[in-house]
Amino acid sequence: MFNKIAFSLISASLLCGSMYAKELSFKEGTIGAQTEILGDSNINPKSSQVVAKLSMDDAVESLKGDISLDLLNLKSENDKRDEHMYEALHVKAQPSTTFKLKEVKKEADGYHLFGTLTLNKQVKEIDTKADIADQNDHLNLKGGFNIKMSDFGIEPPTLLFLSVRDEVAISYDLTLAKN
Repeated sequence: MFNKIAFSLISASLLCGSMYAKELSFKEGTIGAQTEILGDSNINPKSSQVVAKLSMDDAVESLKGDISLDLLNLKSENDKRDEHMYEALHVKAQPSTTFKLKEVKKEADGYHLFGTLTLNKQVKEIDTKADIADQNDHLNLKGGFNIKMSDFGIEPPTLLFLSVRDEVAISYDLTLAKN
């Protein structure tokens, strides 16, 4: 009888142990943004200083959590333009942006990540297609999506009567370590 109870307890603990979520942390990669103004299509600030608070069990579809970025870490090759970008993004009032990942679905064309993006105190639903590679000790996420600055209460900056395009392409290429 004792052996039967011990076996049941050990089996239950092993089963539950495999269902516990693994924490994932940012290892390397970048998040970037790309927009343009007439005559300069090279407006593409990037940051490799990302904070990830994600977890998943044994299936990629269970991935959930937050990915954040301090907006002052977005840098392009033009410091003066970056200063204008920080002003337009209202970084003094809202210094970071966060993507809250709520659901991952495997579909015929790859994975779709569903969540909300918080930028400039505005929260919007996001659906992004991603390539996900689940390695032994890490997870790679690569994809992108488009937003409109005006949807987040941000007025596209102007320079000498020319406006920056309202649409911004967000890209990410992240490697997450399984802890």
